Amino acid sequence: MILFHPELSPRWGEYGILIPLRDDRSKRVYEHLRTLGKKGLIELDRNGLKLLNKSDLERAHSSDFVEKLYGDQLESEILECFELIDSKGKYHRYNPALAKRDWKDFFQSILHHASASKFSMEKALEDKGFTFFLGGGMHHARSDKGSGFCLINDIVIGLRALQAENKIKSAWVIDTDAHKGDGTAEITCKDPSIKTLSIHMKKGWPLDHPELNHPSKIPSDVDIEMDVDEEEFYLERLRQGLNHLWTLSLDKPDFVVVNAGVDPYELDELPSTKLLKLSKEQMLERDLLVYRFFKERNIPQCWLMSGGYGQYSWEIYSQFLESILE
Repeated sequence: MILFHPELSPRWGEYGILIPLRDDRSKRVYEHLRTLGKKGLIELDRNGLKLLNKSDLERAHSSDFVEKLYGDQLESEILECFELIDSKGKYHRYNPALAKRDWKDFFQSILHHASASKFSMEKALEDKGFTFFLGGGMHHARSDKGSGFCLINDIVIGLRALQAENKIKSAWVIDTDAHKGDGTAEITCKDPSIKTLSIHMKKGWPLDHPELNHPSKIPSDVDIEMDVDEEEFYLERLRQGLNHLWTLSLDKPDFVVVNAGVDPYELDELPSTKLLKLSKEQMLERDLLVYRFFKERNIPQCWLMSGGYGQYSWEIYSQFLESILE
């Protein structure tokens, strides 16, 4: 089941944000699959989603941080999370004079996005199978703040909501984004019911932070670090990592979320991903490896888009979904 929402792509310019990132990948994937006549495509209605509330957010985030998001500190939290203030305290890639919408509307959009992630998880459980939400994957948001363009962590929020509703007891998060799933690791580091695996660049953001005790350095249950020019080892290391996590876990997961960033692709246009360059063929093998690992073990799985930048990112999602959909 492929879930798409036409209104959830960020419209940066409407808030005065001047970050030059295009994000029509969701729409392009959905329309491509529909043109091919693929089954299981569902277009979500924003008004039909049950919106997350404060209590939901507090399952992953501190109450102090959540209060800031709902209060008069929302703007400062967004400016920091989206790196719109430079080291001198001046606006960076941001012009408030160009804004047509306010930050409360921006936050509501993010809440709707995270709500769609949770809904997608619920559908995967109901069908005891597979869903792919064409959005989501805000894996850098930590317990006490947003980070890396991720204001809240929809992954942990969704999983803990499912646990609170007694729909699952345990879960895994498999993160294949080029950047480490540092926020997810930090939030769940003392939670044995959620285990994490992240395969990512060994160097670069966020791991280049000079502080050894920085939250980004908190380990996942399994971290697979890929150094420059090690792409030929990627698939085998990922396979070994999945098997290792399976062996480590006495209780097998009830559910898995795959944070399927496609920014390891060699044609990705975000500068901070250039230390990892997988071919289109390797990207497909990566996705099929993860998908089959859990399908063969009858574990429901929900996939989220996470990172992927530039004019070619949609092709990587599409080739995977084409290969598994009827």
